[in-house]
Amino acid sequence: MFARVLACVDASATGTRALQAGVEMAARFHCALTLLSVLPESGSDVGADLESLVPTHEGGRPLRQTIAEAVTEAKRRGAAEADCVYLRGKPVDEILAYLSRTPVDLVVVGTRGLSRGSRLLLGSVSSRLVAEAPCPVLVVRPVTASGRSHR
Repeated sequence: MFARVLACVDASATGTRALQAGVEMAARFHCALTLLSVLPESGSDVGADLESLVPTHEGGRPLRQTIAEAVTEAKRRGAAEADCVYLRGKPVDEILAYLSRTPVDLVVVGTRGLSRGSRLLLGSVSSRLVAEAPCPVLVVRPVTASGRSHR
């Protein structure tokens, strides 16, 4: 069904859920998985080098460490292959550019659950991907305190 899955990952809780869903899809369908993270634009190479050491993810761990561990976990669980890609710039623009040059069968992305007004004013990565991606997009919603996804 899916030969190549792309999971868009950031340091948010929904980014973590997208990462977990991507690993699960790759393990279940024995397909290739790419974990993609778009880092903010940086003015210097020193900032980019230090970025991998700065705790930016849950539990105070660097996001790169979390992604590297997820790649290992996906391979251990049966993914055909797993890798990670780091881009720099505006997330939705970089993801769409990546998709234009790298075909995938499914994109997994988290949503922050923005209200309609916020989506109109701020934009939404998940909304734009659903509208503009050249393949299906699975939007992973945040989990509530009760452990269920928002509706």
